[in-house]
Amino acid sequence: MKVFLLAHQDDEVFLLPHILNSEQKLFIYLTNGVSEGSSRLKLDKRTAEAKVVFHKHLSGFNAQVIWWGLENSVPEGVLHKFVSKESLTNIERMIRSQGEKVTQIITTTFEGAHQDHDAAAVISRKLAKALQVNCVEMSTYPQWFSKFYSFKVLNPSSADEGFEFARIRTLALALKIMAGYKTQRSTWLGLGSATLGAFAFREYRSSKPAPIAELLPCFYEFRGRALQSEVIQCLTSDK
Repeated sequence: MKVFLLAHQDDEVFLLPHILNSEQKLFIYLTNGVSEGSSRLKLDKRTAEAKVVFHKHLSGFNAQVIWWGLENSVPEGVLHKFVSKESLTNIERMIRSQGEKVTQIITTTFEGAHQDHDAAAVISRKLAKALQVNCVEMSTYPQWFSKFYSFKVLNPSSADEGFEFARIRTLALALKIMAGYKTQRSTWLGLGSATLGAFAFREYRSSKPAPIAELLPCFYEFRGRALQSEVIQCLTSDK
């Protein structure tokens, strides 16, 4: 069983080449998908939307889902505050309760683009160690301004060989999933073209894992989303 550990309900788009097969899969979403202070109406809309997308487009690939972030009231943007021994033990217990042998963990990479993606990478690395399996990390954000930003999209610097995948099927499903996340239109206006372009023309390969340390410059700090020093402190503390 492959385990997909994702911060947000739409991050699966970046991992589609690993999803389009008949292998057994478990998706775990680590946040509830909305920021702190969001209304109940917004949360309900985001949750309903994510469930429709999963059951319509992903469940057919032999996949099950756990909405961990929703069940534990983890807001988008602060996943790093929930990286604790208690949370890791809880997630590991849920994975083991499936009664299937885990073969791989797949997640977004630590790259300084989104604090939640960085936290998901740290959680995945620790769980992969506990479960004694390999962790695959994929880049997410475009490196259009490489002189200013420290991240790449779907074509990271890595010694790994390219991952063969069905480009047309991947592109078609990516478009359907993006369209299904109506609350995320602004996100996909920015990331959609770069992601689709990567699927259409570039090699798809895993990211070379970066050490858990400050990445300069850092996109989420540049955008005022979080302080990198605080995020790193949470991700490296032994709590």
